[in-house]
Amino acid sequence: MTDSLQIVSVKLPLSHLRRIRGNRSSFLREAVEEKLLREAPAPSWKPQTALGRNLLRLREKSRKHGLEPLDARGISQELRRRRGGLS
Repeated sequence: MTDSLQIVSVKLPLSHLRRIRGNRSSFLREAVEEKLLREAPAPSWKPQTALGRNLLRLREKSRKHGLEPLDARGISQELRRRRGGLS
């Protein structure tokens, strides 16, 4: 998810803290990431072709569902998974 992590201290109501199951650090990192994605500024460029507009629409739709664009490693892993574990 990230290259470096910074320790941050936050105060949460005990009732909220008790509702978090599993790894609290992971939960909080994912919650912050989700919030930042929702508040991401609109791109300053606009696609010129119908294909570009369609691809941008699909990207925005996937972001709204919490998906992030894959990096090179993620693409390789996805291809391996789709090919049944073959490289």
